[in-house]
Amino acid sequence: MKIACAQMRVVPGRPDSNYSTMCNYIASAKERGCSIIAFPEMCVGGYLSGDRWTEERWCSYLMSFNEKLRQLSDDILILYGNVYIDYKRPNKDGRVRKFNAGYAWYNREPLRGSPHLPDGICIKSLFPNYRIFDDERYFYSLLELSTDLGVSMEELLQPLKFTIDGTTVGVGVEICEDLWFNDYCYSQKPLNISQILINNGADYLFNLSASPWTYGKNRARNNRIRDAYTIAGRFKPFFYVNCTGVQNNGKNFVTFDGDSTIYNETAQVICEAPEPFCETMLVYDSTQQYPPIQKNHAGPVESKFNAAVEGMRGLDELMGRSDYPLIIGLSGGIDSALVACIAEKALGKERIIGCTLPSRYNSLQTRKTAEQVAEMLGITFHTIPIEGLVQEHEKALAPFLPTEFHKENIQAKIRGTSILSNIAGITGGVMTNNGNKVEVALGYATLYGDVNGAIAPIGDMLKTEVFEIAKYLNKTVYGCDVIPGMLLPDDLFEFEVPPSAELKSKQVDPMKWGYHDALVRLFTDYRKVSSEQILEWYCEGTICENLELSEQLYKKYNLDNPSAFITDLEWVVNSMQRAVFKRIQAPPIIILSKGSYGYDIRESQLQVHYTKNYLKLKNRILAL
Repeated sequence: MKIACAQMRVVPGRPDSNYSTMCNYIASAKERGCSIIAFPEMCVGGYLSGDRWTEERWCSYLMSFNEKLRQLSDDILILYGNVYIDYKRPNKDGRVRKFNAGYAWYNREPLRGSPHLPDGICIKSLFPNYRIFDDERYFYSLLELSTDLGVSMEELLQPLKFTIDGTTVGVGVEICEDLWFNDYCYSQKPLNISQILINNGADYLFNLSASPWTYGKNRARNNRIRDAYTIAGRFKPFFYVNCTGVQNNGKNFVTFDGDSTIYNETAQVICEAPEPFCETMLVYDSTQQYPPIQKNHAGPVESKFNAAVEGMRGLDELMGRSDYPLIIGLSGGIDSALVACIAEKALGKERIIGCTLPSRYNSLQTRKTAEQVAEMLGITFHTIPIEGLVQEHEKALAPFLPTEFHKENIQAKIRGTSILSNIAGITGGVMTNNGNKVEVALGYATLYGDVNGAIAPIGDMLKTEVFEIAKYLNKTVYGCDVIPGMLLPDDLFEFEVPPSAELKSKQVDPMKWGYHDALVRLFTDYRKVSSEQILEWYCEGTICENLELSEQLYKKYNLDNPSAFITDLEWVVNSMQRAVFKRIQAPPIIILSKGSYGYDIRESQLQVHYTKNYLKLKNRILAL
């Protein structure tokens, strides 16, 4: 038997386009003599659709494609993900009950599984309720249905049966989170979906996924599948099929890397998609022997760059066109230079318009650097001086007595609102936001100035990661210094040209690079670290170890001085909380970590408040 895994690019909100893609894969699978083809979770309409899942008419429209796919199932079993509506029972929210479901058609008929479920339907058992996932908001799980019907999970998790060449085959279908079962309990033990399906007669296991890219997830997934095998004590050929493409939740661009994988009966990898973020079809032949393989995946620097490029490419699909220019403000600094490189790789140099907008505070060096980056990338470049506009704004605002700080922000707002946004409007294009994650976290940006744009390609990238990726681009991708070496620091973050907003004379960014990056990383990680924990590490003498910081850099920033350490830490904490109102209004960020601002980290505007234990530790440190 030949089995195909269709790693397709899913376009959210475009079932017509997705159906067309599925038709092509089905035709190709038939040509190659496949008996089964499996597609990803929610591949008909997309997985991340927000509250559109609450629209009954939209869900009914998505379900209308089931009939079209049924008609294609002659001589091939088609497995795919789509919404299923139970019009007879209400959901938890009072609307009609909806399921994140898997469908199975063979010879235009639905396969039979559990007598408690409609024919041809499998239901997602386990719902992620963390990070960007909102399944519980919209859908009813198989675990909930088990309680509702008073039927065990063992009775509900039945393989779908079909007969081919006189042999009856059991097909076990899981959906995405179902393989991450370790932390979901049922009868006081992990709910091993694979084990139940195997015990009930599954000959093959399929996991239909819409699993976003996260660095290292492939290794974690392999471990979970090995856990399923170890706990069950036996296994069956396991087919993990994931989508590619970009989807969004309104505040984040989410990339899907595919990485579809086939595992043997001892949970070893025997076949894997060759490249991330690319459509492909894996074909497995049960008559062949497949030795275990080990694929060398890209490291974190290359992977994050590739994800950023993919996220930028997704802008075309989400806008429904690819003829608009991308407007990038090139300051002469490393952040905007990296954004330009990402855009060039994603959309092509012909579609990029770079603009430098100097005032009297911009040095000749940074102006030349901006021009050099544009020339090296081959993009259109304009120099638009703003000093005259700055002076006119200062005159107009003189009755309100603006301070020097306010005058700095005037420059940023002229650049972002008066110039770049108008260029985008006139050309029918969109502008980028060039802020890195440390700036986003600390609010080191001007609302309606550089806090604007349609997409933030590096908004989930620490400044240290910006430096690393810039070095990688120069050495590996371009083979020359497209990003000028003078913008890159040494190991102690000493610069030939220090990062600066250049909004006043001799201005240098106030961040302690390396150290503040580490704090932001830990404060925003999925497993968040608190400021209280930082103080405990300081008292224990393990802060450098836990922050992965060199003693030399630690002392360079005078952090071994208790008073300076506390003052700086509270500046970071206070700045991060004060900046929530800016992040609420900020453009969507491409997710590149396990804790991205936007919808991955959900924030409320709150006062800064320190715990009693924090204050106790603070006093202990200050007494040193």
